[in-house]
Amino acid sequence: MKIAVKYCGGCNPSIDRANLVGQLAMLLAEAQPEWKLVPLTDGEYDAVLLVNGCPVGCVQKQFVDEKRPVFLIAGESLQRERISERDLPQEVIRKIRNLERNQGKKERI
Repeated sequence: MKIAVKYCGGCNPSIDRANLVGQLAMLLAEAQPEWKLVPLTDGEYDAVLLVNGCPVGCVQKQFVDEKRPVFLIAGESLQRERISERDLPQEVIRKIRNLERNQGKKERI
């Protein structure tokens, strides 16, 4: 699975976006080596990870019509659910696993 990463402009970050994505990349390499983080410009991806530094989540507006799954980090939240910055990488992995599990069920039906 390829996950495209899109960062906000960073005008008012309350979390360290680059560090968070770096931690996520390391955890993915260990836990799910078949999952890759790629730049949005890659064009071929299965899901999008929007990394907003603050709770506003402005980048989300650009992806309202996105057909692929979108994971929204907005400050200390994932999918608008409050999660500490420290726990965000693990929670992103959990959400992606759930998505993959659910997609597998749909394909078997």
